[in-house]
Formats: sequence, C-alpha cells, structure tokens
Amino acid sequence: MEEQVAMMRPVSHFAPRSVLFDGLEYGADPRELLASLLQKDVSEITESEDMVWKKLYDLTYHGGMAASQKPILDNFSSVLSLIEKSNKVVVILGAGGSVGPDFRSVGGLYDSIAKDGVFDDPCQVFDLEYFQKDPSIFWRYAHTIFPDRQPKHSAAHYFIQELENRGKLLRLYTQNVDALDIGVPPKHLRTVHGSWRESYCMKCGALHHIEDIRDAVEKREVPTCHFCGGAIKPGIVFFGQSVNLNDYELEMDAHAADLLIVIGTSLRVAPVSEIPKLMKNVPSILINRETVKCDFSAELLGECDDVVRTIEYELGWEADEGVNPEEIQTYGSNQFIFPSNSELGARIETTSRNQFLVTSAPVDVDDLN
Repeated sequence: MEEQVAMMRPVSHFAPRSVLFDGLEYGADPRELLASLLQKDVSEITESEDMVWKKLYDLTYHGGMAASQKPILDNFSSVLSLIEKSNKVVVILGAGGSVGPDFRSVGGLYDSIAKDGVFDDPCQVFDLEYFQKDPSIFWRYAHTIFPDRQPKHSAAHYFIQELENRGKLLRLYTQNVDALDIGVPPKHLRTVHGSWRESYCMKCGALHHIEDIRDAVEKREVPTCHFCGGAIKPGIVFFGQSVNLNDYELEMDAHAADLLIVIGTSLRVAPVSEIPKLMKNVPSILINRETVKCDFSAELLGECDDVVRTIEYELGWEADEGVNPEEIQTYGSNQFIFPSNSELGARIETTSRNQFLVTSAPVDVDDLN
C-alpha cells in the first residue's frame, strides 16, 4: 500500500484520473490517497470511505484544489537557473525546431500535389482510406518529405540531446515525422505523428527500416515487403489512425515534470496543444518565432537555433556563443527577444491586437532606426 501511495505523491491539482481508478481497483485506502493529493494530514476526516472516495472523485474531475501559481521569470538569468536546476524536463518539439522538409513550402509535398491536381485537397494524401485504395499516389510524392541519407540536425536537436546526456530529459514529444531526433532513447521519445524510422507491410505487418525503402522512394515507386511482397505503409500517422500518445503516461509526465519546454510550434494542433494545459502549473518556457495562445513562465522569441545555442553557451554546455545576452531585449514581463544570427534577421512589429516577431525577410538594421 505504501508503495502505491508513494508512486502517486505528490499529485497535482488535476489529479490523474487513472490514479483514482487504480486506487479503486487495488483497494487502496482513500484517506491515504486524499492525504497524498492534498499534501496534508486528513486524520480529522471521519466520513465513510464512500464519502472520501467521492471527495477524491470531485477533486479529480472538477478541480476542487486551488491551483498553484506558475512562476513568472522576468530576467534571462532566471530562465537559465530554472533549466540548470530542472531534472525532469518535458520537451514539445515542432517543425520550427527542426530542419526536416516542410510540407507546405514552395515545391514541397502539398504544392506538388496541388499543381498536379491529384486531390481536391492536398492533405488527402495522408488519408488512410485513399492510401489503402491506391498507395502509389502517396509514394509518387513521398520523396519530397523523405529524410536524406546523411541528414543535418538543428541546434534544437543537439540541445535536446544535451538534456538527455545530462540526465534531465523526462520525455520528448515531437510533432515531426522526419526521424531527425538524435541521442534520445526510445523510452524518452514519443513521435506523436509517427516517423519515417520504421514502416510496415499492410499485408503481413512486417516492420521495415527506413533504409529498406529508400531506393523505392527515390524511384517514386511503391516499396514492397521483403517477406510477402505486400505494399508498405510509412510509420507516419495518417488521418483515420490514432496518434502515438498515451493518456496515462501523459498524466504521469505532468505529475513528475519540473519543467516544460516548447520549441518551434504554434500549439494549434490537438492533441499536442493540450499538453501545456495539462501541465499548466509546471514552470514552462516557450522557444519560438512568435507568441502562442498559452501562458508560459518565459517566452524566448527568436530563431530557435539562436535561442538554444545561447542557452547552452551561457550554461557552459557548448563552445558556440550564440547570441550576446546583452543584446536580448525584454518585451513584456516575461518575453525576451533574441536578435537573429541567420540571414533572415529579426524584428518586432506591433499591431492593434498583438506583437509579432518577424523573421520572414532580410532586415537591414538601419531600416529599424
């Protein structure tokens, strides 16, 4: 019993519902669970066990506990200190933190499909029903998003690898299918939308490594199974398939995490967009080109690679000095603007509704004066 309770301590205000179900199934003492949940002595509670279970249910489903206040980091040194002391970091990685092919770029997957008029909506190329009827359409264009034989990695990839090397990474949730994550063991990696690392035969289910299908992809042919000759489907999650997320594991990560870092994503696509909400009381850092509709302890706005290089340099993790911290502007109570080291440059533009970091075109510094 004590081991069961220890696994649940301390439980945050949203209380994983699975803990409640496990407690009921294994006959846990509801008072011990309630004490763990509230982090205080509940010996004065004299109600029946049924009433205590009801209290647990109410706390779990209706948020009956007061939420703890997420810290606001108003200087860059505090951001560095938080990263330095955190040892259970959850990272969400989006396309802005990678260097994989962009589906929507000119000459990319969707553009090529639209020009050929294959589908009314280019997104249908990822529809499982269409793929099962005719896999050749997908494989005709797959080369535009297939990883290179010797791929390049972003500074964000190396930053996450460094978190893993230092024993700080609890979990990486990546929205990217490019298979470019390096140095992160499978137990810490969750490819939410699948990846190119492995594909499988639709006939016999046999798994195939990325290099097993490379020749066919480059020839724009349908790769076939080495065992039965059946058509192969990539390990990418198509419309009509479930994403690679486990609700129980997510809740446990939210319970255990001491820092959430979001890199290169607008958080507009569910279910990844729900993760920061689940971890709303965990200290959090956004590293992105622009703000998103979510509250963070600090927002580091700029080119993701520039930001993470600066963090690593200031923490003494690597030699590349990135951006000079003295050039970082504070914009709002917890927003830090990083000047870009890329050819794109960076500037802030303000509209009547919001502030935007602009990095889509070269910027002459003299033009901003």
